[in-house]
Amino acid sequence: MEVERNQENDKQKQQAEEHKNKGNDYFKRGQYSNAAEEYEKAIELCQNEPNYYGNRAACFLQMKKYSKCLKDCEKALSLDPKNVKFLRRKALSLQYLGLLTEAKPIFEQIVSLDKSEQSVKENQQIKEMIKNLQEARQKLDAKLYKEALILIEKIAREVPDAVDIQILNCECLARTANINQAQEQLRLIQDKHGPRAETYYLKGLIELYGGSPDKAKSILQEGVRQDQNNKKCLAAFQMAKDQDNYKSKGNDFLNSNKFNDAIEYYTKALEVDLNNFKFNSLIYANRGLAHQKLKDHRKAVNDFDKSIELNDRYFKAYLRRGDSRYELGDLDGAQSDFQKVMELDQGSIQQMRQKINDITRKQKQLSKKDYYKILEVDKNATEADIKKAYRKLALQWHPDKNKENEEQKKLADQKFREIAEAYSVLSDKKKRQQFDMGVDPNDPMGGAGGFETNIDPTQIFKMFFGGEGGGDFGDFGFPNMGGGQFPGGFQTMFTSNLGGMGQNMRGGSSFPFQFGGDFSQQGGAGFPGFSFPGMQFTQQQQQRRR
Repeated sequence: MEVERNQENDKQKQQAEEHKNKGNDYFKRGQYSNAAEEYEKAIELCQNEPNYYGNRAACFLQMKKYSKCLKDCEKALSLDPKNVKFLRRKALSLQYLGLLTEAKPIFEQIVSLDKSEQSVKENQQIKEMIKNLQEARQKLDAKLYKEALILIEKIAREVPDAVDIQILNCECLARTANINQAQEQLRLIQDKHGPRAETYYLKGLIELYGGSPDKAKSILQEGVRQDQNNKKCLAAFQMAKDQDNYKSKGNDFLNSNKFNDAIEYYTKALEVDLNNFKFNSLIYANRGLAHQKLKDHRKAVNDFDKSIELNDRYFKAYLRRGDSRYELGDLDGAQSDFQKVMELDQGSIQQMRQKINDITRKQKQLSKKDYYKILEVDKNATEADIKKAYRKLALQWHPDKNKENEEQKKLADQKFREIAEAYSVLSDKKKRQQFDMGVDPNDPMGGAGGFETNIDPTQIFKMFFGGEGGGDFGDFGFPNMGGGQFPGGFQTMFTSNLGGMGQNMRGGSSFPFQFGGDFSQQGGAGFPGFSFPGMQFTQQQQQRRR
């Protein structure tokens, strides 16, 4: 009887070995499911052989069935406690399940039994993952989600099927506004692990940080209804509710023109969750609008900057910032913002083109010379004021009086030309009227056609003072002027007080005259088409001519 029993056992062992060998062949070919079936048959024939369990565990490890692998490893180790292969498969199963702290002592045990390079490396890796996970949880508690995400993604690459790690990864992706990635991560979790209690929480976060607060509140509220102890769902729901309440009150105050109150509630809304980028982008834009209504454009621009930093596709922030930049005189910045609005919102193209055209007109207006400023007179200056100003400045900046050095000479040349140009425009009623209407004298294609300003400043000077425009300046004497309709010529003699009366002497006679007029405007004979800006015959002189 004993012999027969032993023979039967030997036969079963032989059959078990045959199944094991078949399993090994399948395993080598990567047919892990078939291999596991053969090892299963071997176990049925011989339940106390640790290698059969160990080999099937290897199949489950390759098939990512980590829980089954763990169970087989524990059975194998109960039969062979110090088998390094069994220990390694158990440690890896725990690691891939995300049970890092449970895996750590097993990797340490392996190193004590086996000093191979692989064992040392894997032991170091598990320590690094545990350290990263601890730091990631600290970052999460501190709401430093971007930093936490970097650490968690590093762990997730090592343990892609660890559901707890994937849930943390999904949460961080949502809280950092990586909405598409978060949605894909949630889909993978559901496909691999089925319905979970965390599903409502993750779905709610994705909607909340994706810019759909109402939908988020509905999902989170349902999660709380399903499980009243779901603290994460409850906290997220309360956060969404607070944000929405503060935003609504801020909007009500804004619409009621109570701008300071609106700013207060928008600020409260921003303080609820600094990481809700889309929501906060909208709130910064609204608070900036309240500052804008209060004419505090610098604070408004600051808020619009923050809004765009959080969501660079939010066209309203660009539009409002452009309006405030315009008011602050930053025309280039305003134009850039309005162009961006055209890119982001097709419905605003016509409105933005009008704004850009307004900016272009204003830029042209600002770029033209201010002739009133050049002559140091105000816009209501009389003809006499303009002549007096030219007389003073032309003498002050005449190149012959500014020869100290090359720099002073260049400055004088520029000033002398600008003064002459300003006088040529402002002393002419028609040109002055065009200039006051916004015509740019440097833009011949301007709205009123422009006007010629390429004048010779020396000629203006000669015509104004009646001299040749050159020479030194002492008491400012001019040479004789003869020819034309002046038989024998005439001579002007006067002192530096150019605004006073002088004497025109011809032979033994003399008659008074006054600077400040135009011969051609006196209507006297003998001066056809010839004028001297700055000189005017008195009534007594005109009578003598007759």
